[in-house]
Amino acid sequence: MAFATMAPEFRVTLYKTLNRRMVTSSDNGTVPASERFSGGKRVIDLTPFFGDGSALETSKSVRAPAGQWSMTVVDEMVVEHMDSLYGLVEPMDVIEIRMRHRPDPAATGMDPPVVMRGFVCDVGRTLSMGANGAPARAVTLSGMDYGKVLEMIQIRYLPNYVIGQNLLTVLNLFVNYGVEAKPNQPGNDFVKQIVDKVINPFLYDIAGFSVSPDTCKLSYLQQIEHEATASAGTISAFGAQAAQGTLWDVLRGLLDVGPWTELFIEDRPEVMDDPKRHGGVVLVYRDNPFKDLDPARGYIMPGATKIDALTVADDSVVALNVGRSDANVANYFQVNMPRMSLIDGATMSLAGQQRNPDAFYLTKHPNATPTLYGLRFMEADTQMGGADSLGRVDGQSAAAVKEGQRKDQLWIDQRRAQLMAMNKDNVVFESGTITLRGQATLRPGMYLRIQHGPSDAALRPFVWESYVVAVQHRMVPYQGFVTVATFERGTMFAEHIRRGAGLDSAYLAEWNQGGALG
Repeated sequence: MAFATMAPEFRVTLYKTLNRRMVTSSDNGTVPASERFSGGKRVIDLTPFFGDGSALETSKSVRAPAGQWSMTVVDEMVVEHMDSLYGLVEPMDVIEIRMRHRPDPAATGMDPPVVMRGFVCDVGRTLSMGANGAPARAVTLSGMDYGKVLEMIQIRYLPNYVIGQNLLTVLNLFVNYGVEAKPNQPGNDFVKQIVDKVINPFLYDIAGFSVSPDTCKLSYLQQIEHEATASAGTISAFGAQAAQGTLWDVLRGLLDVGPWTELFIEDRPEVMDDPKRHGGVVLVYRDNPFKDLDPARGYIMPGATKIDALTVADDSVVALNVGRSDANVANYFQVNMPRMSLIDGATMSLAGQQRNPDAFYLTKHPNATPTLYGLRFMEADTQMGGADSLGRVDGQSAAAVKEGQRKDQLWIDQRRAQLMAMNKDNVVFESGTITLRGQATLRPGMYLRIQHGPSDAALRPFVWESYVVAVQHRMVPYQGFVTVATFERGTMFAEHIRRGAGLDSAYLAEWNQGGALG
């Protein structure tokens, strides 16, 4: 009987961004760098530097502004430069990480699929002597993906803050970058303009430091694409006047990210199967792609589009930690609209109320009934308005104010209904982590389906799914490659209680597996 074997494969490439010709400069002149350092290849293949004791790890989440990566490699001399990697790599150099497990039907092709593209942030070196007297030397590199750019662009209200003038006032935002100044601008359009007129020009400036331009004139940097498909909500751009922090913070605050939408950087294949979708590095802005517990109802949010999914068999599962709790049960819902606060506090409070208790209080739904779980309050703020919103109406005519309040009331009702639909079954949905044999094509923001039992078995296969919010890939040479997925809205329990007994038993299907011997 033969064992099933896997062959982890990876490739890490570093692209020099900075064409450093000096150590430092001052009014008295410059301290030059040697030709050994400033000359030579600008592209370094780091793969040969991995050896015994090395490790490679990446992590990304749809809930974080940027992904992280780290690696430990052997402190071996780069012959061309006659130096250690520690003396060649600098922060803001570009990194590209590719991985796969072979054979992997989802990751075919000559090159392993891209897992992460990003920048170097930290460069370290360790020198030690082992207990056996053998020296150990290693270089550690770590950094972030392209979400780092969203954190590099800072907005501060300080005098003489040069970078802050990027978005110092709402007027400068529109004048400097040509972003439309509308009181009711569609959120999707706002994201597209921020990418095209703020983020990518920032990347072009970084690319100007390199001596190795590609055909896109972006050095080895990737231009960020955008995929904005959220439902037709609008923002009041004048709210940017009060925004401080990173560009990520500003976008997150204006676009209802969290309760209703997602905003994250995704590393995709260069060419997607769907020619209408962008490949490469993409800023994704979309409705939360949560599905109703009733399969016939599909996605909850009206603008949710079908997202990518990966199905794996149970023989790929290394470990599973799953659970459910009543901690997130909610049955009383309140949605506020802070931008209405300049009208008056009473109007804003009344806008969140309804005469029909069923519009905000789940007294009849068994998975959230207050009879069993008590009063569970959930409150969220929406910074957006409906597609037909008038934007800010304070200071306008009485008729305009009344019409604006009516439209905002309808938007609050819609947002509240969506919040209720996404959270009414929290006690049934599961969350947890699952460790899989390396799945390089699994990305945060995908659905993961686990199939227990072969399709041709007498027992009916048992399949459950979950929404993956974070993915961590770990590669250790000579040991293995695993993928750890953090998930929410798991349906294992829901599918268990739907199945019958006998050949339909979910429990028996879970145990009907071959394991490593096939």
